Amino acid sequence: MKYLPPSIEHLAARFFNIERRSGNDRNDSIILTRRRIYILPTYYGLLFSMLLMLLLVGSTNYNNSLGFVLTFLLTSIGLVSIIHTYRNLLNLRLCAGKSNAVFCGSPATFYLQLEKADKHPRYSICMRFKGEPASIINLNQCDTAEVKLTRSTTRRGWHAMEQVTIDTVFPLGLFRAWCHFTLPKSCLVYPRPAEPSLPSSGKGDGTGNHNVQNGGDDFIGFRSYHPGDSPRHVNWKAAAHSQQLLTKRFGDNDSTELWFEWESLEGLDTEARLSQLCRWIVDAEQDEVNYGLRMPDATIPPSQSGDHQHRCLKALALYKPA
Repeated sequence: MKYLPPSIEHLAARFFNIERRSGNDRNDSIILTRRRIYILPTYYGLLFSMLLMLLLVGSTNYNNSLGFVLTFLLTSIGLVSIIHTYRNLLNLRLCAGKSNAVFCGSPATFYLQLEKADKHPRYSICMRFKGEPASIINLNQCDTAEVKLTRSTTRRGWHAMEQVTIDTVFPLGLFRAWCHFTLPKSCLVYPRPAEPSLPSSGKGDGTGNHNVQNGGDDFIGFRSYHPGDSPRHVNWKAAAHSQQLLTKRFGDNDSTELWFEWESLEGLDTEARLSQLCRWIVDAEQDEVNYGLRMPDATIPPSQSGDHQHRCLKALALYKPA
């Protein structure tokens, strides 16, 4: 669907002060009231208006009654489409949903809840970030719908939700109603993990500089089966009862607790250190090994769980050099 040229929409936005009046919202939800919604003809709407002008001039010159009937009929259809296009967004409620943490380079995902307060169905509602593909939503019988919006990431830390545009050209595509809004929602972006070529973990001597000694003879427990594990190390008896594949882990007794230290990565810049620490944490969590983290501004004691991994990666994501 072709909208108005960007220059015309930009002038209209400045004339009506749209950007300022649609500014940031402090609440976790907004309602699209009459003061928030704006409407302008699309490219096809302008062509439709020119066609009506030609029909009116031709009907007047030739005094053609059927021409007048066709002109007024098409004009009434266009006017009615304005009401339906405007009402397609009216009184919709948008609520901020969850936002899961991602690694740098992966798209940040924001979830929004779209609700309608009346029984009128809503069709062809588009929501997008600037420069990103749009998500199209239809609210027919259901009163709510979950909308997924993505945004590319290039740096670590908190990424605030940018301005979202919600618009529609339903039903005829002659007019476009839209609204800009920004909700106070952020997505945490972890550092980008380094390539798994460097050592992925350290021994429990506090240095964090050595490989895990997984080739020992001591049995140190079980972990979930990973593709490529030797069939001889799979606990087949437990798999027969629980239908879950577990792999036996062997190593030295002093290698089950790891420390990952900032000072052990001398010679690397800040982002390279964070990337390598991120890689070690991800690998240690995957191997189900207890690990701790020592940063210049924080120390996290050894543990092993999804929450512990999030805590360590969050410390890396929000680290600020002195």
